[in-house]
Amino acid sequence: GGLVAPGPVLHIPNKAAMNMYESDPLTGNRDTTKESGKQLILNYCFGHGKSTLLLCPYTSPSAYINHSRKPNARVVWADDTTKNHNADWLQEGVEFLKQQEAIGLSLNFVATRDIRPGEEVFIDYGREWEKAWKKYVKEWKPPVDSDDFAPATTLQKSVLQQDDLLIPLRTISEQEDEPYPQNLVFYCHTATFGTAEDMANEGLYLWGEDEWEYEWSEWNDWSGWEFDANNSARWTPKFPCKIIHRSEEASFDDDGNNIGHRYSAILLTEDEVEENMWAEIIIPQNEQHVIHDIPRAAITVRDKMYSKNEFLHGSFRHAMMIPDDIFPKAWINL
Repeated sequence: GGLVAPGPVLHIPNKAAMNMYESDPLTGNRDTTKESGKQLILNYCFGHGKSTLLLCPYTSPSAYINHSRKPNARVVWADDTTKNHNADWLQEGVEFLKQQEAIGLSLNFVATRDIRPGEEVFIDYGREWEKAWKKYVKEWKPPVDSDDFAPATTLQKSVLQQDDLLIPLRTISEQEDEPYPQNLVFYCHTATFGTAEDMANEGLYLWGEDEWEYEWSEWNDWSGWEFDANNSARWTPKFPCKIIHRSEEASFDDDGNNIGHRYSAILLTEDEVEENMWAEIIIPQNEQHVIHDIPRAAITVRDKMYSKNEFLHGSFRHAMMIPDDIFPKAWINL
């Protein structure tokens, strides 16, 4: 069949490398006698019931190919002309692969029939995977704090849309009566972070006094945020922040488009930033930086790191199963 996607793979000789363990409360070292789960990447790897070997494709398309018992594609080995694919490795054992420090194997995802434009591509993950998935679904129970969870996309899409700008964001005082779910965190994008000494000096900036207050528009170009909010957000530092004030009226751009309220926010300092936040530059402890007049487009809403469903304790973890007919006998070691 025709090529759907290439699948160069990282070979992992021992699937136990995917195990995660509890930490010893006294030393902080992991306790290998107390397994706590498997790493998320296991779901994107191929394995075999009679081998310790894992094969993990690292191309983007392969990660989006889902399971079906009526697939329209399958995995096969790449041909000898494929770069970084050594067909002779298929004749060697797992111990040989353990000694190889570079990639050297590649799969191909190929169609098993004609695939129509817009049709989703599926492969068969194997009966062992499907059995494990059905067991997981049957036994699954929601976490105890699931009522206090909502994905960030309920407030803002992954790519900022005009409608997102029209949703007023609640201040910290308003959140006392109507809190946001505990997994959400706000980020303020701003070029304002203390006094800059030599902007060209490798992008290094120095912090100023202990307390700073700024007008957002004094340091940032409004036009970029009015017309190209998503691109502008990529090029400015972002800080976890607490919203302390919202303008009474919404603001409008030069074309008359409603671009939402303006906000004041406190940038979170080092001692307030949790380990699972995406802080690009951390404000030193004991400093307070307040930004006023922040446009809605310069505030993003995110899920705290590792708070999404796929990262929860007990989330489904299982390798896809590589078909028996292409799995080398030399790799069977269980």
